[in-house]
Amino acid sequence: MRILGQEIKGPNEELIVIPRGDSQIVFKAQAVLDYADFERLCPEPKVPVIRKPGGVTENNYKDAKYQAAIRQRVTKQTYFMFIKSLEATPGLTWDTIDIKDPSTWLNFEDELKAAGFSSIERNLISRGVFIANNLDEQKLEEARRRFIQSQETQVSNGTSQEEEPTTTQSGGPASE
Repeated sequence: MRILGQEIKGPNEELIVIPRGDSQIVFKAQAVLDYADFERLCPEPKVPVIRKPGGVTENNYKDAKYQAAIRQRVTKQTYFMFIKSLEATPGLTWDTIDIKDPSTWLNFEDELKAAGFSSIERNLISRGVFIANNLDEQKLEEARRRFIQSQETQVSNGTSQEEEPTTTQSGGPASE
């Protein structure tokens, strides 16, 4: 795919740099483009059905167990995104997490804590993953600013029309 001749290639990435003394720990988060593995490993819970008088059946979306299962699935999807996104980090291995085993995904926070990452550092890692998988308002605003600046540069360089065209038709700018 191309836009104005520029090839669009590869998922969004975000570097997460955490200073440690004279060095730094660098994570690389990459947008997760495919959730097929997640869908296979964590299928959507089935909605329970209730039978009403007269034999009419209806989905019971308010069922407490169903609601809890939906919340658990959303939590697992978030941790799947964190773990899958951070797979772009060269050499990263987890001690207690296996991407193929959903029961291990909830170890994400505990494993980061065990590695010595503070609450603020864990938040930086999470924020980097979210930025790679979404765009935060700061990045959108910066992109808009750069685009507008490039348009202004084109106008000042004469690559864009600076004056309104004149016309001889009645009612146009030239006849006023």
